[in-house]
Amino acid sequence: MRRLLLSVFVLAFLFCFSARAGLPSYSADVTVDVTADNAAAARDRAMRQANRQAVNAIAANFTTREGMATLNRLTDDQLLNFVKETTVLEEKASNVRYMAKLRITAHDQLLKQYLQEKNVPLVVASSANVMIVPVFRESEGRPARLWEENNPWRFAWEQSPQTVGSIRFFSPGEDSLPSLSADKALALDASAFRRLSEINNGGDVYVAETYPDGENGLTVRILNPQNGKREIFNVNGLLSSELYKQAAQETALRISDELKGRSIVTSSEPETITVLYKFNTLGTWLKAEEKISAITAVENIQINAIGNGRIQFQIEYIGGIDTLRKALQSYHLLLTESGNYYTLIDM
Repeated sequence: MRRLLLSVFVLAFLFCFSARAGLPSYSADVTVDVTADNAAAARDRAMRQANRQAVNAIAANFTTREGMATLNRLTDDQLLNFVKETTVLEEKASNVRYMAKLRITAHDQLLKQYLQEKNVPLVVASSANVMIVPVFRESEGRPARLWEENNPWRFAWEQSPQTVGSIRFFSPGEDSLPSLSADKALALDASAFRRLSEINNGGDVYVAETYPDGENGLTVRILNPQNGKREIFNVNGLLSSELYKQAAQETALRISDELKGRSIVTSSEPETITVLYKFNTLGTWLKAEEKISAITAVENIQINAIGNGRIQFQIEYIGGIDTLRKALQSYHLLLTESGNYYTLIDM
């Protein structure tokens, strides 16, 4: 009787994952607050705004700023073709106002196909945490600030942490490396940045310097300590906390493009490998499966067999095995070749 119950459980488990197997689903949570002439108009405008925000957020997982600019040239009605499902998480409305938190799921395969038709590079973005060292000057040539209280640039990064697809940005606290000064950061002090990279678990560290540029808004300079590369750009607008936030968003987009440039897909033809994964509990596998599905290179996951703490499955992916291996490592999963199959272990 016990063996029968176990067999039924395993079959139920396999059925569950057969239902889960398939193309990973991409969704984004967005918040809208819109006022219009009446409640219906406010809701309609809010939904259009939410669709655009969500599609951009989802597309950021597998395209660059070029691809997002291509999508932004579409009309609201055209963009709606990429929206698969909308779930209302929270909702409030008045006679002229509509406020809601929405979870929007996109047809990510349609998005990828459309961007490829427009000759926009497809990117397999790995999960990453990027540390930003925010240096501020009151104007060009003035003394640089970092940990000082009157640093609106640092406040912008602390109050509005940026996320682009699976790449998350954050700024360190003074207690992380109190010996790091603004001048040392701008000089790309090697020992300081080795320490910051260690604090970021070996992840990327960038310096982002900004200063008001008269009536032109803000000038931002991005420095990459790893290769010495520098980039400068302007964000136009009236000087305000919102402008600093916009500058942080643009900085994050530009850095994410550089990171994604390491993993541009030259061929979208899918490949398939067989993988063996050992687990202590079913919960362990559930977490691993969730990580694998989140990787943009993964097109499909198919369970073949399960038993005795092992699961054999197939991964259908694009971009080459090295790209897949690197993406898995970013989720602390190590993929190694073992003859005619691969093994996957938690790092």
